[in-house]
Amino acid sequence: MKKLLILCILPIFAFAAHKYYISLTKVYYDQEEKSLQITMRFFIDDVQKTLDNRYETNLELATKNEDKKADFYLNKYITQKFKIKVNNELQNLNYLGKEYENDVVYFYLESKNIESIQSIEIQSTMLYEEFPDQENFVKLSVGTIKKTYILIKNSDKELLKLP
Repeated sequence: MKKLLILCILPIFAFAAHKYYISLTKVYYDQEEKSLQITMRFFIDDVQKTLDNRYETNLELATKNEDKKADFYLNKYITQKFKIKVNNELQNLNYLGKEYENDVVYFYLESKNIESIQSIEIQSTMLYEEFPDQENFVKLSVGTIKKTYILIKNSDKELLKLP
């Protein structure tokens, strides 16, 4: 009876100990402003580990000792690992800043001067080098069209063609 109980409980502990590596990025096209407004949400510790290893630093994100160069490294990393093409043209992303809430960091970006969208391609390779199981959820909103994509290491981009 004890062996049966152990066999039933063991898988529960295995799932409880597993950490999930996920992020959420919202991309909204503001037709009036002619801009893409982007909000990204990641776990602070995942971003911290990735940037510290990549740039050989100790940023101490979300602490009173946060490195003054944190925004520099965050901007550099995001612009290398997150790409958007509109109508087959790579967009410049302006890093507006970040804010912390509990164990999550929010990043805010914008791309301006987008007159219209016939196609939009989003690619995210963020955190894959440190967490191969990372899943980057992307919620895209262009006019009345709303799509959600899950980008993973072996499938890191999606293309949406508008009518």
